[in-house]
Amino acid sequence: MFARIMLWVIFAAFAAMTVAFLSGHGASLIAGYNTATEAERETVDEKKLLRVMGGGMLVATLVIFVLALLGERVPTAFVYVTIVIIGVDCAAMGYLANTRCKK
Repeated sequence: MFARIMLWVIFAAFAAMTVAFLSGHGASLIAGYNTATEAERETVDEKKLLRVMGGGMLVATLVIFVLALLGERVPTAFVYVTIVIIGVDCAAMGYLANTRCKK
């Protein structure tokens, strides 16, 4: 029961961050960008960065939503697929943030 509640809490947090990023807000939530100096921030296209992070968070949010819906009936294989999807999603976000989001 506790795990199911935690999945819904994580889903809600991810959904809020997804909406914030896709609406063009929440740059202060991106690790590395919020601690960058002003000179380093000038080399990054913030709008593209927020779009990349929002898209990546959307994928993770949808996967967590499916896990939360399935609850205790989730097959073990789906858990492994979820781990792979989120891992690939994080790698893609990191790659795109460091290449496509530069000015």
